[in-house]
Formats: sequence, structure tokens, C-alpha cells
Amino acid sequence: MNGEIKFVKFFIMAFLLLSLILPYVKQDGAAYAKKSDKPLYLNPEAPIEQRVKDLLQRMTLEEKVGQMTQINVTRLMGTNEWDRGPLNPEWMKKIFVDNHVGSILSGGGAAPVPNNPEEWAKLTNDIQKYAMEHSRLHIPIIYGVDAVHGHNNVLGATIFPHNIGLANAWDPELVEKLSASTAKSVRATGIHWNFAPVADIGRDIRWGRFYETFGEDPYLASKLSAAAVKGLQGKKLSDQESVAATGKHFVGYSQPLNGQDRSPADISLRTLREIFYPSFQAQIESGVKTIMINSGSINGIPVHASKYLLTDVLRKEMGFKGVVVSDWEDIMKLHTVHKVAPSYKDAIRMSINAGVDMSMVPHDADNFTKNLIELVKEGKISMKRINQAVSRILTLKFELGLFENPYVDPKKAAEIINDSDRQLALQAARETMTLLKNEGNVLPLKKDVKSILVTGPSADNVANQMGGWTIGWQGATNPNELPPAVTILEGIKGAVSNNTAVKYVPGVPDEKDEKDPSKVKAAIDEAVKAALQSDVVIAVVGEKPYAEGEGNTETAELPAAQRQLIQALNETGKDVILVLVAGRPLMITDLVESTPAVLMAYLPGTEGGNAVADVLFGNYNPSGKLASTWPKSIGQVPIFYNHKPGTKYEPLFPFGYGLSYTTYEYKNLQVTNIISKKGEAKVSVDVTNTGKVAGDEIVQLYVNQEYRSVLTPVKQLAGFKRIHLNPGETKTVTFNLPASQLAIIPGDIIGTERPVVESGTYKVMVGNLTKTFKIE
Repeated sequence: MNGEIKFVKFFIMAFLLLSLILPYVKQDGAAYAKKSDKPLYLNPEAPIEQRVKDLLQRMTLEEKVGQMTQINVTRLMGTNEWDRGPLNPEWMKKIFVDNHVGSILSGGGAAPVPNNPEEWAKLTNDIQKYAMEHSRLHIPIIYGVDAVHGHNNVLGATIFPHNIGLANAWDPELVEKLSASTAKSVRATGIHWNFAPVADIGRDIRWGRFYETFGEDPYLASKLSAAAVKGLQGKKLSDQESVAATGKHFVGYSQPLNGQDRSPADISLRTLREIFYPSFQAQIESGVKTIMINSGSINGIPVHASKYLLTDVLRKEMGFKGVVVSDWEDIMKLHTVHKVAPSYKDAIRMSINAGVDMSMVPHDADNFTKNLIELVKEGKISMKRINQAVSRILTLKFELGLFENPYVDPKKAAEIINDSDRQLALQAARETMTLLKNEGNVLPLKKDVKSILVTGPSADNVANQMGGWTIGWQGATNPNELPPAVTILEGIKGAVSNNTAVKYVPGVPDEKDEKDPSKVKAAIDEAVKAALQSDVVIAVVGEKPYAEGEGNTETAELPAAQRQLIQALNETGKDVILVLVAGRPLMITDLVESTPAVLMAYLPGTEGGNAVADVLFGNYNPSGKLASTWPKSIGQVPIFYNHKPGTKYEPLFPFGYGLSYTTYEYKNLQVTNIISKKGEAKVSVDVTNTGKVAGDEIVQLYVNQEYRSVLTPVKQLAGFKRIHLNPGETKTVTFNLPASQLAIIPGDIIGTERPVVESGTYKVMVGNLTKTFKIE
């Protein structure tokens, strides 16, 4: 009897509880709507999936297509597509009222006047306010920008080193911190979407975007680009210090056949999967919210039209759930450049059906929206595909919290951005410094050396040490718009004693006169005369800023006048320290042979001057290791360390190379927990600082397989750790090596097989030590 009573009581309580809960779990979300008079999609307590569904069903086709459209901000300022000025009411109406556009971007150089943090915040607020007030459903815009090394478009922002330099630091934690700093600055200006980080693999120095990569190795690039995603997106995307990150440029963009930007690539499927997929997979596993597409073609198919890559691989195989955005005008280019679409309308059909969710138009909203609407009405693009794309875009907007917090405080933007995180910028620039040669231990220099000549066009040049994507697309070329910075000349002056005389002469003429032999000779003669009167010569040479196609090269040579300058200085018999400021390895084999010391600074940013001086005068022990092979000649390109057997590898400086002011000894390499095909090995090694100076060492673990069913790299990076060691200190460094990391793609030349771990003998290499182990 008591059991029956208990059962009845339990049944009644369960029924009452169910009656209370049921209204809140209905799929139509009606319970959430009851809590307020607002529509469900405006209720921040409702699940995002239900908010998206509710909003989507209220939207017209025209409003949905508008969400798939992204327009450059300059189009809102006037009829000229590159106008910089006040917002134009006529064009605001065209974009937001007539075309319902859901996204705006600032292309390189597209900034408010004046360019400062407060004006950026005011601009984005004004655009957001107009768009929401003129949207029937009050949908906020999402604003995108290329903030690839700090908030590099904004005057007053601290500029960090470019990725290729950061790759030389081999420091994922540092990359995450830099990215978090960037996100905080970007979000403060009312921008929610950063077109970064690049996941492309830097395999060809001729390519104009080489410096945007994290180097030539897929494992290193995976770790660093994933860290950048984590830093940008933070713990929660709606936080006011987080932005949506973009993995770009999917996929194979960085190894065009002729080394030139946006030109065709021929890459086998096996190589795509082994070399170019992993960094994007790592970003996806880190939660990257958006992916931008390769502007070029792979094996005869423009990637913007490849359903195989954008749907079968990216969505189904890799599991990406977010927004896929085109690059600049690349849907149109299926018609105008690639010639695979007979009309712009056909290009839109091909690209949207392949898997692109949003078109970076970026100027002509009318034609994109008009053609896309027609394609839907004609049944050539399904309404299901439109809803799919728009759902992804709306989900991102809800995740960013834009419906609740669409605006920012302009005053706070200025406080956050102006000269922020300079110490972090200094740490980053220091870690990128890579000492390539130090004959006779000429470095570090004594701070009380009597006299120093500083020469070369990059010694006192803010634009050169920043590189491209700084204020303008091609760099800070306007002398009236230069970001805050310590030049290398200023850094040197600040590092020496009060008794040291530092003299500066350019050494080469102005750019307009650099091809005038008489003026080149006069400038070099002046530098030589000053060198003869100095104890030490520091020559700072390299590249001018560039971006994308403008940075393509066929030679990777120093400009002739700079080369002549170094040759003339070396003939003086003085100690010459060569400092390179460049976005890629340069062809300097003969100069390296005749110059006592060579330091690669890459593009070190705001604190570059202090970082270079710290290394030259011993305040910081250089620790950078090359993330890309340095060729002896351009004829070796493309060249990379993880080549297949049968290829010569005789570079000027190999991948992973870099000198220090101290020495390290490796001992006691051990491989334990010998692994099965599903297991994991533990690799350990003792590293000792055997010198007299504290320093950071980058411990690198490589593996290869003695015999295998297909050609695989002669060695490949399988782990790395950055450690700090005081003089005489020893640390044991341990790596966990899962068998899955040793998988290869078997089968014939097609390369479609699933990766497998093969039985056999494997070799582990750390420092100068090797050890073998078997997998049964």
C-alpha cells in the first residue's frame, strides 16, 4: 500500500514538473517570446539557434541576400570607390535601404579622416546606427578589417611584428597574447571581425604575401595560427575584447606555380592534404568562426568555384561550421580573370553553390544582390542554400552579441588603443631577432664603443620596419600618417653610453635618385668616408613596404644601390654588422661571406628599433630560429627542409637555424613507451646552457620513417618547446609523440586514401642526437 502511495505521489510531482518545463522546451521558442513583448530573436535569454530560426523566417529574400553582401566602407563615402571623407547619405541609402547590406569592411587604407581611434569608433557607430534604424528588423551589421599585426589600420595603435618574424620566435603563447591585444583594440573601435590569421604555408619567397605566413612547416604553422585564433576570439565571442577570427586563404594559395600572387597552382592532392590542410584543420579545431577563400586556382579549378574544396573537404571532412567569405572581388573574377563563368551572374551561381556564404564585393552591391535574387527566383540557387548561408551569418552576429551591444564608446577606444602594449611589442620583436652570422664574436658590441656609423635606408625609416598592411594597404607610405615607433637608429642611440658618438648617413640616395649612378656613388662615398672614421659600422638594409601582388619578386635581391653600399663598406676593413629589415629571405650569399655579422630583423614593428639595439649590444640574447629555409640563390626556389628523398637541400641557412650568444649541449635522448599504431611515445632530452650568458633555446623534435610505402619528407617537425636556461642550468624537455602524428597517405598517385600509421622503424632527432624505435 505504501509503495502504491509513493508511486502516485511521484507521478503527480513528475506531471506538475513536466507541465512547468514543457513550455520552455518547445521547438518554436514560444515560451521565450512570452517573457517579453519583443520578438523571440531579440530576446537575449533565448538559445541562439532559436533566435536565428525566428529571425530567418521573418526575413524577405531581399533581406537575406543583403546579409550575404559585404561592401567596402569607402563606398559609403561617395561615388569614388576610394573616397575618404564623411558618410554620404545617398550612398548610405543605396547600401542599407536599397540593398539591405549586412556587412562592411575597411580595405587597406580605408580609414576615417582624421585617422585616430576615436574617429574610427564614431564612424562604425554612425554606420551601425544608420543600418539598424533603416533595417525593418533592426539587424546589426558586422564590420571586418585586416588587423594582421596589431590594429594596423589605426594611427596611434601599436604595431606588432608580422607573422614571418613571429614564426621565428616559435612561441604560441606569445602569438596568443599578441592576438588578444589586437582583438581588444579592434573591438574598441566597433569592429567585430578580423581577417586574420593567415594559415597559408610559406613555401615560395617570390610570393608577395610570404611575410604574412608562419613559415614553411605545417606543424609549426598549425600551432601558431591556432594560437592566434584563440587569442582573437577569447573565452567568449560576445566579450568586448573578442573578435571573430578568419582562417585564410583556404587552401593552397601560397605556392602558385610561378611564385606570383593570385596565379594558378598545381598541387597534388597528397601534398594538399599533407602540407596545406593541417593548419586550417588546427584553426577549425580551435573554433575559428570564419574562413576566407584562396583567390587563385588549384589544379585548374578556381577555389571560389570548387564544391569539392569548399563543401566536401572544408565542411564534411574538416567539420567547419562557420561563415565562408570570399576574398576581394573574387566571385566576379571567376568571370573576368579565371574565365570559367561566361557572366557575373554565372560566377555568382557557381560560387554560392560551391559553398561561399558571403561575397566581399566590395563596391557594387546592386549587381551582386540583383543577380543573386534572380538566380533564386530562377531556381538556379535553392532557397535552402540561401537560408543555410544566412543562418551562419546571423549565428555569428548573435554570438558576437551585436544585437545587444552594437555600439562602442569612442573615448574608451582612444584610451585602449593609443600606445598600448608597447612592452608586449618589445618582447615580440626581441624574440623574432635571428642571428645568422657572428664571426669572431663581433657581437654583442660594447656599449661604450667610441664611435659608430649607422647607415642604410632602413635605419631611420618607420615605414620599412612596419612593412605592408600598415595604415595603408602597401604600408605607411604617407609621411604624415606614420604609426608610433622607435627606429633602429633611435634604438642604437638609446642603447650606447653617453661617451659614444653615433653618426648617421643614409648611404644611398632618395628613392627617386636610386638609379642615378652619380648620386648613388656620392651617397656611398659619404658612407665610406664616415665608416673610415668610425670603430664599428651598422648597415641597416632591406625591402620597402609592399603587400600582395605588389610584393611579387623574381629575384629577391637587395636593391642594387644597397648591395653596392655593403660591398663598399666591407672593403674598408671595419667590422660591419648587417641588419636586414625584410619580409622574406634575400639573396645575399656573397654579402654574408664577406660580412662579419648578420642579423635578420624581419618586419619588427613599433618596438623594432629597441629590439635590434638590445640584441646588438647584448641586452637580449638572440633566440630566433628560421621558420623558413634561406636559399643560396633564387634558382633553388621553391626550397624547403621537409622535401622528399632524391632532392638536394643545400641552402644558405636551413630551417630551424639561428645563433645565440651562448652555447647549448644536448644529452640523454630517450624514447619510452614504445608505441603501437594507436599509442603514444614519450621523447625526452636533457639540455644544458654551457655558456656564460642566460638565453632561450628552442628545442626541436624531428622524425622520419626509414622505409615507407610512399615518398614522405626526409624529416618533419613533430614537436618544439621554447625554454629559458641560465648559465650552467640543465632542463629535461619532454615531448609526447602520438602515433597518429606519424600517419602517411598511402596508395597510388591520386592520394585519396585515408591516412594510416605504417609498421616499421622510425628515427627521432633532437639537436645532434638521434634515436630509433619501431612500431609493430
